[in-house]
Amino acid sequence: MFSTIKSGMDTALQELSTISNNISNANSTGFKKTSVMFSEFYNGRTPHGVESALVGLGANAEVSRRSDSQGALVEMGGALDAAIVGNGYFMTQHPDQVGYSVTRNGAFSLDNEGFLVTQDGDFVLGQTAVNGEFVGLGADATVLEKIQVPVGVSDAPLSSISIGNNGDILAAFGEGFEVPVATLPLSVFSNPSGLRQLGGGKYSPTDLSGRVFLGNPGSAGFGDLETGYVEGSNVDITTEMTNMIRAQQQFNGAARIMQTNSDMIEKMTR
Repeated sequence: MFSTIKSGMDTALQELSTISNNISNANSTGFKKTSVMFSEFYNGRTPHGVESALVGLGANAEVSRRSDSQGALVEMGGALDAAIVGNGYFMTQHPDQVGYSVTRNGAFSLDNEGFLVTQDGDFVLGQTAVNGEFVGLGADATVLEKIQVPVGVSDAPLSSISIGNNGDILAAFGEGFEVPVATLPLSVFSNPSGLRQLGGGKYSPTDLSGRVFLGNPGSAGFGDLETGYVEGSNVDITTEMTNMIRAQQQFNGAARIMQTNSDMIEKMTR
């Protein structure tokens, strides 16, 4: 009896923790909410072989599941702001990181050396233009480079920069014409649910996430790119608050049952 009650309290606490994290990140750019999946313990039975009248032995919180539903687009107006509508992730790399991470947060800017960076200071990866011309994307994600606008090469200051809907980045210096800088690719995975959450809306690929595919925004299988916007979180505060009230009631109910069970045992042992 005690273990059954305790399992109910544990699952309620885990759900409350997940809901709290969702609510605290409701205004975080590119954040994806998670939910907890529950199952019931049975004595030597599988869920498919349990009679309808059999009483369970407690609840178990399984792996949290991330929702990849589309978040609302928030207009920012910046030339380097980009939101993905549909499938795909931007690819980034922390200065101390080996490999790459992915994110849906497209609030980009230029650092003092002209590198395209995220809000966390991670470098944005892409395919650098060669001899002033865009080159096609390959299938190998490891050949992508940090996108850098050559602000220190030209004597004229950077006068404009833009990201096209196909991911091509163009820059102009002084009164000159726009020149190709790099292509901003999108990545999709065989199993995006297998990505490991790093915090801050970033994820790292794992063996479970499967193969990574690269492509231009708007191409077959990849989402569209909306410049001047960023993707908000997909958290619905009303739904999360309702779930929080339900989880709190579950925990309080289990706590009262545990107190009643403790009182009964105390009376029986007197």
